[in-house]
Order: sequence, then structure tokens, then C-alpha cells
Amino acid sequence: MNKKAFTLVELSVVLLVIGILSGILLRNLGGFTSIARDQRRIGDLKNVSIYLSNYYTRQGRYPTVTSWSTLEQTLRDAGVLAPGMTLPKDPVGNKDYDYYYCSSTGGRISNYILRAQLENSTSQAPQLYEGSITTTPSGLSCTPTPQCNPNNNSVCFLF
Repeated sequence: MNKKAFTLVELSVVLLVIGILSGILLRNLGGFTSIARDQRRIGDLKNVSIYLSNYYTRQGRYPTVTSWSTLEQTLRDAGVLAPGMTLPKDPVGNKDYDYYYCSSTGGRISNYILRAQLENSTSQAPQLYEGSITTTPSGLSCTPTPQCNPNNNSVCFLF
């Protein structure tokens, strides 16, 4: 009797080899997913900066709020966010980003800082974090005080 079929042992060996190779592949892709989430965080901050620019155009100033949820409501009340729209949240969990409004020496709300907590250090992919700051520039007073510390993987952008 001459059957041309795979034996159970041969199939088991093939499945074992596929499992080992897929495990190695998935393990190596793990670092790329955290970088992708960091890129999304930075993209989220840039999108929020567009909303805030729109708010500035309509109101002539930046919002003077200190929480992400209050910022969302302020933008919604000003007509910048349509009903049902929300400000982005961190891709891991539902934690918020941070918003700090800054006044110049004359007391005018002239700038703002947006902050996100990253999974990777800024030295791992420096091209992603171009334009980020680590300290508030002189002449600006921000409320609350920004926590822009690259040592704890946070990134801040001054607008």
C-alpha cells in the first residue's frame, strides 16, 4: 500500500518549527510597537496644537485651564471640537496628556506646552522628538509648572 500523506510526527515537527519562528518574529517586533505608540502620542499632540490654534483664532487667546478634560470642554464650548469629538488619550490605557498655558512677562497668555509620557527614551529615536523642550524658556511662566524631564521619558512641545 503506497499512500502519499504526512505522518503525525511530520506534521508535529512542521508546526513546532512554525511556532518557534513566529515566536522569534513577534518578540523582535515588540520594540517597534512601542515606538509606534510613541509616534502616535507625538501625532496626538500635534493634532491638539491644531485645535488650540483654531481656538486662538476664534478667541484671540489660548485657554487658561489646567486639566485635559477641562481643555476638551473648553474647546467644545468654543466650537473647535464638534459634538461627539474628544481629545486624544494615550494609546495605552486611558490616561490623559498634559496641557500647560504660559504667559509672557507682560502677563499675556502667549504660548502653551503639551506633554506626553513615552515608553522609550528620546535618545532611542531622536528624530521623533525634534522640537521638544526640557525646560521652560526664560521669560515664560507656565501654569502648572511643566514636568518636562527626558530622564523619565516625558516629552514636551512648546507652541
